[in-house]
Amino acid sequence: MIDVKRLIAEVAARDGIRVEPGDPAFALVTLNQLVLEDAAEQIREHIRAGVADFNEAVHRTEMRAGKMLAEEVKEAAAELRRELEQDIEKARIEANQIVWAVHQAHTKAALVRWVAAGVIAGAGVFAAGLWIGVTFLR
Repeated sequence: MIDVKRLIAEVAARDGIRVEPGDPAFALVTLNQLVLEDAAEQIREHIRAGVADFNEAVHRTEMRAGKMLAEEVKEAAAELRRELEQDIEKARIEANQIVWAVHQAHTKAALVRWVAAGVIAGAGVFAAGLWIGVTFLR
């Protein structure tokens, strides 16, 4: 409520007019206060409704943003999966090529070893035949 004594003192100090507690000016002050309180209540209701509308709009926006973000993450994961599969396939092909090259190198080396062993064995058998021929057929 309004402090009537403070108002009377303030009017006397500012305007030099003496006002009594039962003065009709206080009726105007009371009416003004009631009108302001009613206007403030209406403004408060409008603000509450505006805040509720704003909160609802924020909620809808968050839902849309969440859906969009989920879709973007899903697409990024699918792209990442495709790239990983491509990298794995490329690595598999390169590993096969390396294994083939190692196999070829080992096969060639083994072939050379067997040929060399055959030539040496053949030369040994030939030498043994010569030695037997020279020693026993004289």
